Amino acid sequence: MKLFLGQERRRRVFMGTSIIICWLLILWAQVYDPLQEEKTALIAEREKLTYDRGHLTEKLKKITEFIESNQYVENEITRFDALKIGGKTIEELSAGTQLILQQFLNTNSIPIKAYKDLPASKWREHPISRVELQIETGMKGVSSVLEYLETLDKVIRVERLTVFYRKKKDSDLQVSFQIATLQMEGIKP
Repeated sequence: MKLFLGQERRRRVFMGTSIIICWLLILWAQVYDPLQEEKTALIAEREKLTYDRGHLTEKLKKITEFIESNQYVENEITRFDALKIGGKTIEELSAGTQLILQQFLNTNSIPIKAYKDLPASKWREHPISRVELQIETGMKGVSSVLEYLETLDKVIRVERLTVFYRKKKDSDLQVSFQIATLQMEGIKP
């Protein structure tokens, strides 16, 4: 019987060991191996993303340097656009010039006596709009208009200034301005 019991015990140990080994192989095949494959895939993806991040960081650095180096050009273009008076034609340009001057004169209570368009001229192949404006005011009014035209950041210049003195109650001076405006549509800075 001892022999028989030893064989039975060996069979049980062999079967138990076989079951444990089969269970471990199934566990390996079903759980551990897919997790290892997923881990390997994630490591490869992390390395790719790290490379892409470094590449994008370099690109961002180059673009930032480019933007900073060209900030001056951008500021100049903005300043250049601020100098313009809108108008694709000479007539629109003259109207824009008149509007700017009329707004200033209205805020300072200086009436416009006469306004007329003069024939256009050219400066370096660019058309120039010319207008004549007549006002009646005192010395303070003339100085405020001239100061305004001096500080105005537009491409306007006074071509001719004529002042007549006449003794009147409110306005001693009759002033005639010939104002030229450069048409900047199509001009690049």
